[in-house]
Amino acid sequence: MCAEAVTKIDAKHGIERDSQLAISQMIEEIGELAKEVNLKKLRHKEPDQNNLAGEFADVFLQLAKLAEMHNVDLGEAVEGKIKELKQRGYLD
Repeated sequence: MCAEAVTKIDAKHGIERDSQLAISQMIEEIGELAKEVNLKKLRHKEPDQNNLAGEFADVFLQLAKLAEMHNVDLGEAVEGKIKELKQRGYLD
C-alpha cells in the first residue's frame, strides 16, 4: 500500500521513477525530517507533532517504494534482521 501511494502520485505527475530518483527523494525527505527533529536545538522551538509524523511518513513512503523497486519485502527484511540480531546476542 505504501509503495502504491508513491506510484499513484508519480502517475498523476507523469513521473517515471528509477532507483536514483527514489533514493534522491528519500534523502530529501530525510533532510526534511532532520530539520523538524532539530527545531528545538536550532530554533528553540518544539517540533509540531503533526509535521513530525508527516515527515516520518514521507521517509517511510519513499523507502517502501525503493524497496519495492528492488523486490525487497520490508516487513520480511526487518523481521529477518531482528532475528539475526537476536542470534548475535544484541537483542533478547
